[in-house]
Amino acid sequence: MNKMTIVIVLNFLVCLFPLVMSSQIQESVNAVGKNIEFESEILNETRSIQIYVPKAYDEGEDGDFPVLYVLDGQEYFLHGIAYQDMLYFRDKSPGFIVVGIKTDRRKRRTLFHGESEKFIDFIEKELIPYVDSNYRTKKETERLYFGWEMAGGLGFEILSERNDLFSGFILASPTHFTDKRMEGVSALKSDPEKSNKFLLVSAAPEEHWITQDSTFLKIIHKETKKRINKKGTWRYTVFDGEDHYTTPMKTIHEGLSDYFSDYKPIRLRSLQAYDDYGGLDALKTYYEKRGERYNLPSEIHKETKHFLIYNAMTEDNYERFNFYVNEFDEYFESGRRDFWLNRYAKYYLKHDNKTKALYLYNLGIEKYPESIVLLESLGDFYASQKEVRKAREHYEKALSIDPELKEVRKKMKNL
Repeated sequence: MNKMTIVIVLNFLVCLFPLVMSSQIQESVNAVGKNIEFESEILNETRSIQIYVPKAYDEGEDGDFPVLYVLDGQEYFLHGIAYQDMLYFRDKSPGFIVVGIKTDRRKRRTLFHGESEKFIDFIEKELIPYVDSNYRTKKETERLYFGWEMAGGLGFEILSERNDLFSGFILASPTHFTDKRMEGVSALKSDPEKSNKFLLVSAAPEEHWITQDSTFLKIIHKETKKRINKKGTWRYTVFDGEDHYTTPMKTIHEGLSDYFSDYKPIRLRSLQAYDDYGGLDALKTYYEKRGERYNLPSEIHKETKHFLIYNAMTEDNYERFNFYVNEFDEYFESGRRDFWLNRYAKYYLKHDNKTKALYLYNLGIEKYPESIVLLESLGDFYASQKEVRKAREHYEKALSIDPELKEVRKKMKNL
């Protein structure tokens, strides 16, 4: 092959390389939710609405869903989606529908302040009925409102004037909370039914119109960092390090976390902590209420069961360990990882319960036939019982999976 031919071939390969690489890359549209052009007779204009339904809804999960209405959806619609997508698979958040109401910035003052009554009519009489009739929602029992700045001030007006419209309000850096609006909110305090709403108001340290407004503080209570979701307890918090434009993300996160705090599994780090909580009776009550609110099974969550049994083991409380294992029928059979089954088996051996230990080793190998940790541990068990043939059998299985297990080879030689 002459020089000219080599140059031509190399140039061809250089040109071909990007084509080969691009053929290995595929792109697709990554859309979130759907956009709806909503014709409003009340506002006499077309409103752009975004609607997101959670995976649980799309996958056909039974029951109705909470709804979060997000004003200025063009900026904050994704916040509520990100929260549940991050935590749903960990059972820290329920799936909920998110409705974003897009707003032209030039019209915000008119919509949220000057003609607020008309805009609230649009939400109450057109938008909410549309969402409730087209989606499986929990309606007013689980309907949340989020608003920032002027939309936060609007939230106070809705709280006082259309009190039954939302079950909770998450208001970030609110402005335009006029005397009339705050007088209306203040009047609710004497009415237990109307004041029984979730309310979180946030502020940045620079927002003195909130942090130093004596009227506001008298109504909403003094600043508190205490995280609570009890309806009827209103609070506000100051987010250090934030400013007027950065409070929304943290406010939505904290508001949703508090509002749905009774969804999270209870995980405590000691037996005493569980005792202080109220023991099994209190746990059962918690999960019964959780199941009723969120249409979930009412049994104690697997994560709580795990921490009860784990705490008993780490604190070497064998009596409590056995109690919880017996209380939570088929706990070991319901998806325990191989290393956990190994730890539980070793704990039984520590307390001379060879029957239970052997059961867990065999259960583990049945579920995880290539688990080196279980094969080696079961080999150790048989070696301690002088059952050389069975010990060798399990050591050899472990070595067939990983021939580099020097410690296992050493154990084989010592049989």
